[in-house]
Amino acid sequence: MSSQSNLKVHVEFGDAKADFEGNPDEVSKAFLTFLNKIYPAFELAQRLTFNPDLAKLTEGLVGILEFAPEGAFLVFTELPAEEAIILSLIGVYIGNRLGRITNDAVSANGLSKMTGKALKTMSNQLAWMVDDGLVERVGRGEYRITSIGIKRSERILQELRTRGKQ
Repeated sequence: MSSQSNLKVHVEFGDAKADFEGNPDEVSKAFLTFLNKIYPAFELAQRLTFNPDLAKLTEGLVGILEFAPEGAFLVFTELPAEEAIILSLIGVYIGNRLGRITNDAVSANGLSKMTGKALKTMSNQLAWMVDDGLVERVGRGEYRITSIGIKRSERILQELRTRGKQ
């Protein structure tokens, strides 16, 4: 990923046509603006759609979670198990989106290593979190954060900032 290519998009919607070129963020913003102009209901649907702000989440994790060659780990370990799991999984989610981690899911054992918490604690807490919809079980005993979990992570990060833990 040393040099980034421009994204090119050609769109036709009825009689409306447009071409967009630039970095992915610029193109996606231009495309959404175009779509909002030709399809007003899309704006309403967009307001109801949850799109995690990766930059904000990443900034919120500074001083709490770090990436190393062997994976992500919590630096700030004085957290309850649920918060430690949520923040670890959001770190895995972000790491995957940024290309730092190949998989967006992690095992209970991996979470235990990331958080410094006992495997039994992780297993018990993960079962409750799956029931609550914060985490989903995928593959062979691996877990990934859900959209509800991402929303919870935003709230946890805000509370940590308020408590002065960052």
